[in-house]
Amino acid sequence: MSRYLDRIEPEDVRFLMDLSELKEYVTEMLGDAKELVQLEVSYDHIKDPYDTTIIRPMVKLEEISDFTEENRHTLLATGFSIDREPFDNGDYAMEQIFGQEYTVVDVNDDEDGAFFTIEMPYHHFVNEREQ
Repeated sequence: MSRYLDRIEPEDVRFLMDLSELKEYVTEMLGDAKELVQLEVSYDHIKDPYDTTIIRPMVKLEEISDFTEENRHTLLATGFSIDREPFDNGDYAMEQIFGQEYTVVDVNDDEDGAFFTIEMPYHHFVNEREQ
């Protein structure tokens, strides 16, 4: 790194994460509860009131056939829920990975599947790394 580059602090940090990686992370977050649900990860484009398109990750959880009240509590202990909208579960998963200051700026599909471009402020990235 040049001596000049040391004096410049980046504004944003960008990550690329494909849907299979997000599914892997969610499976890890579910822990023992992963055996209790079927997991589907996807995304949708939503228009906000200002006509801006927002990309929202979705984590859809469906209970297995022998789902009990005890299973429900095991799942709820992970922070996820079957009763929530897939968008809420998606937001929860992304916040567990990136913290609260992140933006999904783009999603692209290629021959390997879809992947997100996620951006977060550099100072937030540094703070998250230190924790």
